[in-house]
Amino acid sequence: MNAPRRLALLAVPALLALASCDIPTTGVVEAGEPASGIRPITPVYFVYDDALVAVPRTTAYPGDAGEAVGLLLQGPTPAEAGKRLTTEIRERREIPASPAPSTAEPEWQPALSEPPTDAPTDLQAQPPTDAPTADVHGDRITLRLPRGTGPLNPVANRQVICTAAGAHRITTESAAPVTVKVTDGSGWSATGTDEGCPSL
Repeated sequence: MNAPRRLALLAVPALLALASCDIPTTGVVEAGEPASGIRPITPVYFVYDDALVAVPRTTAYPGDAGEAVGLLLQGPTPAEAGKRLTTEIRERREIPASPAPSTAEPEWQPALSEPPTDAPTDLQAQPPTDAPTADVHGDRITLRLPRGTGPLNPVANRQVICTAAGAHRITTESAAPVTVKVTDGSGWSATGTDEGCPSL
């Protein structure tokens, strides 16, 4: 028996053995596209029996401390409230943005036939944002809450600090503590780190 025929006869049992083990004898078999549509989560901190607990929230902006604190300010969902999760952050107080204008007539004012082109008008004026904003420098975050949110009590302050720092850590790896300065633009501020914040 010549060598090529002997090799062909030896190959037949090997192929039959592979087929009986359900191992495909063809090339790579595609299994479809990778999973998609999974939204990232960020930790939001509420209170349970006087202790902070981290609750996952889906976010469109992972790593954005301001957006995460905005989710915190919405409070627990009805389902979470049913599990006795609460918040120490009280509802925002309304604070006038500026004192009421004086009704007294000015002593003298130049007459203008038309307002200057660079003068602000009602259509040009933009109201201040009512969402928290974060300014990040390394592991330091300056977080500005909507005006009238503060001052916060110590537990509420920890809720905000842990939530802001937790969001920051999603996209930034660091062994150092994250320091968060919280203010609401009214003159009040508080500073703390994420040391001791519980994880998800």
